[in-house]
Amino acid sequence: MERRQRPVAGQRARARATTDARGRPKDRAPRRHEDRPAATTVLDHPETRTEPSARKQRREPRPRPSGRRRATVAVVLGVTMVLVVTAVLLGYRVRQDARAEDARSAALAAGQASAADILSYDHRTLDRDFARARDAITGSFADDYAATTGKVVRPSAEKYKASVKAEVAAASVVSASAERATILLFVNQTTTSTRLDAPKVDLNRVRMDLVSVGGEWKVSDIDAL
Repeated sequence: MERRQRPVAGQRARARATTDARGRPKDRAPRRHEDRPAATTVLDHPETRTEPSARKQRREPRPRPSGRRRATVAVVLGVTMVLVVTAVLLGYRVRQDARAEDARSAALAAGQASAADILSYDHRTLDRDFARARDAITGSFADDYAATTGKVVRPSAEKYKASVKAEVAAASVVSASAERATILLFVNQTTTSTRLDAPKVDLNRVRMDLVSVGGEWKVSDIDAL
C-alpha cells in the first residue's frame, strides 16, 4: 500500500503561491537582497582602482629635513660666512698695508729731498732758493717759512754773504699712513760767511711732518730736536 507523504505546514501555501488565479505559474519571487550578487562599482573596477601605496604617496607630504640635517646646514652656512668675512678683511688689510708701505717710501723720499731744499740757501740765489723751498711746503708752515726767510734769513745772508748747504745723512719713518707721515732726519749743515774764518758744520736732528696734497707729499712742519 502506497503511503502518501503529508505536506508539512506551509508547503501548500508555497505551492499555491507559485500559480496565479488561472493556474499559470507565477514568476519566481525576486531574490532577497542578500542573495543578489554585489554590484560592481566604478571604484571596484581594476582600471580605476588606486593602489594604497600610490594613494598614500600622493597624500603624504614630502618629508622635511630632520633636526640634525638642519643643524648641519646651519653650521656649514655659518662657517662659509666666517670664511668670506675673513677673506674680505684680510684683503682689506693687505691693501691697507700695501698703501701704507707705499706711503712710507714716498714720504721718506720726499722728506729727504725737501729737507735739502728748505734748509739750504745761497746769498747769491736767494729768490730761487726760497721759491724752490716754498714748492715743497704747505699749510701754516708756508706762512712761517716766508716770514722767517723774509725778516731774518735774507738780511743776514745778504749782509754777511752767507750760504748754507744741507745734506741728509740718515732718515727713517716714525709713522705713515696714506695721507700723513712723520719722519726723522739727521742733517749736516755746512755754513760759510764773512763772519767765519772757516766753514762751520752743524749736525742737526730734525723731525718733519708731511701730508699728501693732490698725490704729492708736502712738508707741513719742521722741528729741530
